[in-house]
Amino acid sequence: MKSIFFYFFLIISVSGCQKYCNEVLIIGEIVQIPVEFVGFKVSEINNISVYRISKLNPTAIDTFQMWEILWAKDARTFNEILTDNAPDSLQKAFGFYKSYFDNSNLIIEWETGRDTLSDFQIKKSKGSSDECHQGDPNIKIDHFSFVHKGKTIGKRESIQIKR
Repeated sequence: MKSIFFYFFLIISVSGCQKYCNEVLIIGEIVQIPVEFVGFKVSEINNISVYRISKLNPTAIDTFQMWEILWAKDARTFNEILTDNAPDSLQKAFGFYKSYFDNSNLIIEWETGRDTLSDFQIKKSKGSSDECHQGDPNIKIDHFSFVHKGKTIGKRESIQIKR
């Protein structure tokens, strides 16, 4: 009986010395652009056309609907949050550390108007990780800015788009 307790104690002691790693994937920071859409219905917001024009290749214009870059609704303010997700067909080209919006302008167009978000500058890198999560993306946003209505907008700042 003493030997059973001894082996049980030994197993618990040895397993307690091993480092425990959880399996949670650490993605890290994401680009968030809080937007208050003034005078729009939800259905109108989803159907706004967006044109992405790369400053590196201005003749290549990507066109998509607003819902494709909507990340979430801000529960505190009921505003929308845009992010820099590339369309599915381009996801692999941009990976975790390049931004689809970097060095580009966005033209936002609806039935009766348009707005522009220009000169996006977004730089990402890999944040520090513990030994359990070294292979996780753990994205760090090093720089984020764009221009809206003549004002440079930075990280955690919001904008208004009025109908």
